[in-house]
Amino acid sequence: MMEMMLTLAVVSILLMLTVQSAPQNNAHTVDREVDNIAFFFQLAQTNALNTKQAHVVEFDRTKHRIVIKSGYGETLETYTLNTCKILQGGLSGFLYKSNGDTNAFGTIRFHCMDETVNFVFQIQKGRFRIER
Repeated sequence: MMEMMLTLAVVSILLMLTVQSAPQNNAHTVDREVDNIAFFFQLAQTNALNTKQAHVVEFDRTKHRIVIKSGYGETLETYTLNTCKILQGGLSGFLYKSNGDTNAFGTIRFHCMDETVNFVFQIQKGRFRIER
């Protein structure tokens, strides 16, 4: 009985060490975060089109979150970043007009783990591209 208990203890310790040192799939985590950011921008555009009202997208660089506000300043949605951080410079925010177009063009940069991801916005049709 003691041999079995000792064997179980050794195996348990080895399993704990193995599970803690298992590598994380960072590329998949970054991909998921970038997709979530893109979907959040699309949500703001879709809401502006559906309600026929302008929606403002703001970047909170201190709390690393993206906020969608109505044209009246009321907060509608908030997305807090998990993996990425918003870098200084670039757009501080922009507006989706009621027809889905944006009022500004430029880049918002994110630092995701060891990678910089840029969302480059165009002024027509609210389009953006992702540069990695």
